[in-house]
Amino acid sequence: MIYIKKNKCVSIKLLVFITSLVMSFGSITAAEGDAGKELEKPTPPPPPPFIKAPIVDTKFTKDCKPLGLAKAPDGKKRRTHALSPSNFRKMERVAEAMGEELWDEAIAILKELEIKTAGRPYDLAKTSEYLGYSYLSKGDYNRAIDYFRKVIDMKILPVRSEQSLIRNVAGLYLTIEPPQPDKAMGIINAWFKTAVRPKATDYVLLGQAAILGKQYSKSICPIRMAINISDRPKSSWYDILVAAHYENSDFVGAATIAKERLISFPESAKYWRQLSGLYNKLERSMEALVIYELAYKQNMLTKGSEYKNLSSMYAINDLSYKSAAIMEEGLNKGIIEATEKTWKQAGGGWQSARENNKAIAAYTKAGNLSENGLNEMRIGVLYVDKEKWGKAVQSFEKALKKGGLKKSTGRTHLNLGIALFNTGNPNDAIKALRKAQTYKGVKRNANQWIAFVKDSMQSKS
Repeated sequence: MIYIKKNKCVSIKLLVFITSLVMSFGSITAAEGDAGKELEKPTPPPPPPFIKAPIVDTKFTKDCKPLGLAKAPDGKKRRTHALSPSNFRKMERVAEAMGEELWDEAIAILKELEIKTAGRPYDLAKTSEYLGYSYLSKGDYNRAIDYFRKVIDMKILPVRSEQSLIRNVAGLYLTIEPPQPDKAMGIINAWFKTAVRPKATDYVLLGQAAILGKQYSKSICPIRMAINISDRPKSSWYDILVAAHYENSDFVGAATIAKERLISFPESAKYWRQLSGLYNKLERSMEALVIYELAYKQNMLTKGSEYKNLSSMYAINDLSYKSAAIMEEGLNKGIIEATEKTWKQAGGGWQSARENNKAIAAYTKAGNLSENGLNEMRIGVLYVDKEKWGKAVQSFEKALKKGGLKKSTGRTHLNLGIALFNTGNPNDAIKALRKAQTYKGVKRNANQWIAFVKDSMQSKS
């Protein structure tokens, strides 16, 4: 890209490549579908292939390490248990009731079993487990947690079933009102100590608990590990990671992750805007502009505020022509609301770009939407620059007639006098300059011009 210094080109080039890939998948040529098939609906283009972005560490992620165990430890395994025949039959009834979503009936049977199985730990554990799931299905999360924790503490179920319950409890602590993220973090951290090859979703659960508890720095490594071990990480995981860096005031890290996220999810318009915003936060205005411009080229900017932002970015980077052009495009498309202010901004952009004709057209539209004569005054100045004195006179006279010029009133009388002189009307010029004399800010210039006009008249006489 021509906007980026040489040492910053690599990362942007990858984004440009992804952008072109997305745009190529989104384009359909008309020539392929012209063979008399008007009634057939066009086949939607396939989604772009998922590309997992290269991992780039931040100051918070460089020391992140996997949790859990690489393999199950050698040692004594838990004994396998079975329900007693009578309790098994009652559990079958419970299963039937739960299958029909008759939760109260299931709970009634289980409550009887809870008393009956007090002397049989395994049967009691299964009863408590089913009670937990029944209360969970009814939306009674606190009771569900109580029963699940009871089962976990008994350490009698198969390890895999117990680990599933621990994850359930951690999730429930985040679901109840008010949430209890500290308890969720405590139980999931304890679980990680014995977990074998934890899944990405397990890391995400820990990261979500930390975020909910506003312990942003503690959320970073779990989410980073979830992304690292996943072949297709979810965009929401990157969202958490970006937010966590931002909340820790690591804006460089937030931008790094946001760029990584954008490479994997280039179809998301908000990710382009967010990365651009982070570059602006870091005062890297040209990189911010490049990203925002790429979003524009993919038709991802649809709001007036977004067109205005792009126009402002062009202006900040001394690209006045583009600043004015995008502003006027938004106005002509109806994306930006046509007001005196917005057309004046377009005019100012064209004026900075030395496109006087375009500036005059924009200021004229601004003037039509305004009760004061400031825009006509600006048009007059532009005609002076073009030495079109007659049109300058018309513009200045219209500006003064409309009024509302405030501090520019004296300057407008002065400019009118100069324009009148250059149209060959020295007497009218002096009248205008006499009025300019009454304004302190231009009095000295008015005096000089009056003297000059009089001298000119005498030399011709």
